[in-house]
Amino acid sequence: ETFHWCFADSEEKTRKFLEKYGQPTEAQRLEVYNWFADEYDEGVKLVEMGGASNYRKELIQGALGDVLEVAVGTGRCFEALESAEVKSFVGVDINEAMLQQARKKVDDLPYPARVGLANAHKLPFADKSFDTVISSLCLCAVERPEEALAEMARVCRPGGQVLLVEPGVARRWLVRTGQRHLGLVPQPKHSWEFGWRDDVDVLGLLDACKGLSVASVETRAMGNWYLVSAKPVE
Repeated sequence: ETFHWCFADSEEKTRKFLEKYGQPTEAQRLEVYNWFADEYDEGVKLVEMGGASNYRKELIQGALGDVLEVAVGTGRCFEALESAEVKSFVGVDINEAMLQQARKKVDDLPYPARVGLANAHKLPFADKSFDTVISSLCLCAVERPEEALAEMARVCRPGGQVLLVEPGVARRWLVRTGQRHLGLVPQPKHSWEFGWRDDVDVLGLLDACKGLSVASVETRAMGNWYLVSAKPVE
């Protein structure tokens, strides 16, 4: 069952719900996406304007060669993938409802492209299959982000690139502490409403990933959005 809208009535109802259920399981978070897949693009358009949409264009326009997107969702990255340097595109996601929306757009891309069902924890591709691996709001949405990151590194070719646009806890300790104290990040009901966590330690995941060498990390929006460029360790 999806509880996406049950928080609207009162703070007391929200408190009781969270005391009873805690944070959602992976299956419950996936159900959130099932619930709003048809209206997802329209729903996030204003939210992403000047934010995630711009961050994707800023970073992902650097994609080239054979490209894999992990957690393609409804295809929100497609508008940033019109570079003449891209030869082919494959997008995967674990949620069929979101993929149905992406399939409506994929034929408009100016190169061979397809999307399909796959789990980010175990990608169905051979080692060193892609020149560029991208993800946007993937690490915050999967159950085991460290495994997803390791898989991205595994399927990226030597000399290739892994490009990540991810929300998470703020980079600077003072901002992170202040946001936690004010209840801004994490927001207790965020995962129930949107399906992804807002308190992922992006830098910690990068530090722990032995298969990637980080080339650059930039932050946006009070340090809660990360634009990461990395390369597979050869």
